[in-house]
Amino acid sequence: MPTITRFAPSPSGSLHLGGARTALFNYLYAKSNDGSFYLRIEDSDKERSSKESIDSIINGLRWLGIDFSEPVTFQSNNYKRHVEIANQLLSKNLAYKCFHDQNYVKNNRSLKTKFQSKWRDIPADKYPKDQAFSVRLKSPINGICKIKDKIQGIVEVKYEEIDDYILLRSDGSPTFLLSSAVDDYDMKVTDIIRGDDHLTNSFRQKVIFDFLEYKPNFAHISLIHNENNQKLSKRDNAPSILEYKKKGYLSKAINNYLMRLGWSFGEKEIFTIEEIKKKFSLENIGKSPSKHDKKKLDFLNNYYLKITDNKTLFNLIREVYDFESLDQKFKEKNIHLINLFKDRANNLYDIFNNISNFNISPRKLNIEENELVLPLKDNKDLILNHFNYIDKWSQESIEKQIKETISELGVGFKNFAQPIRCLILGQVNGPSISDLIFIVGKQNFIKMIKSL
Repeated sequence: MPTITRFAPSPSGSLHLGGARTALFNYLYAKSNDGSFYLRIEDSDKERSSKESIDSIINGLRWLGIDFSEPVTFQSNNYKRHVEIANQLLSKNLAYKCFHDQNYVKNNRSLKTKFQSKWRDIPADKYPKDQAFSVRLKSPINGICKIKDKIQGIVEVKYEEIDDYILLRSDGSPTFLLSSAVDDYDMKVTDIIRGDDHLTNSFRQKVIFDFLEYKPNFAHISLIHNENNQKLSKRDNAPSILEYKKKGYLSKAINNYLMRLGWSFGEKEIFTIEEIKKKFSLENIGKSPSKHDKKKLDFLNNYYLKITDNKTLFNLIREVYDFESLDQKFKEKNIHLINLFKDRANNLYDIFNNISNFNISPRKLNIEENELVLPLKDNKDLILNHFNYIDKWSQESIEKQIKETISELGVGFKNFAQPIRCLILGQVNGPSISDLIFIVGKQNFIKMIKSL
């Protein structure tokens, strides 16, 4: 039987790190077994679903390169099928009609025991007529519900702890537990891989699966925790996947980071999706929660920035930050600048920000900056004398003049370099000043010194 996995998000919010990792693990497991990976949007709850969320999920997955088999399944389109299965369970006495109203259920529910419906064993011919009802699953009372989990190992719960949950509400609409189970069954999903916060749902849905004689494999991934070792949530202000794109992270870096959140392959840290497809296995996913580490993400993003060619980075920056400073006519200069800034950058925005700050004309200085560049002001004739007569404007000739100027001024390199960076970038730290002066160009640099 071919391997089939799925990612089934609810479209009530954007795609975040946790969901993206679940999608990635499903995708990698399917591809490592020459199988298929599907996207199912669980949009049955129309009040909480939105087109914006659906677009965020689909565009986020596509940006990450997590390719799903078309077409996308929308759960709401399967409404009739979900109701059909509920009625089949009713006809086989594997479900029953419950005529209790919500107030009765609320008042008779105990925190320690599952709700017991008085209608569970009442024959159908004793049902009241013209009265609203829900349909509940008739969960087994005795025995053990056991799941052989590919990550967590053998997990089990007593059937007496699994409630007779609602399959169809009193308005006839199917619940998530029913719809999700039926969709997995109809899609022939072989491996249900999801967060371990769904483990309780898996036990409850397994009752339906057993009734349907459907036996998928299970794998429950431990959740991602924040730095305080608590479940990563919206309260942590974790950006969505597309917000990471806007912040200047590369999709390869995000993928690599997500792969290593819980999955390991020896001491190796750097992986591409193509490499992982050959090595991925669920057995290499740890049981313990993974901790979100922004420093690790920034490290990986810096690594991929450094190995990505400058023209590609130029196009990526223009795609995300479409400003005049990245105009096509300045492409060559900007590519030089990208090469200069990318080694120190955590993200594309760092590079873009430095390019935006790069000056080829005199900068208006504040009080602190004026004080910093004072040594240049006091010695600008000497500096002009050294740089004005460079015949061949090259990094080598500039470096030579920098050394001679510093020697003649009798100052340390830092005392010359920081004011120059301040003039060009508005900051004292950064790349080589010979590179900066070279890109500024002779005429602009001379004009800059003269303006002091």
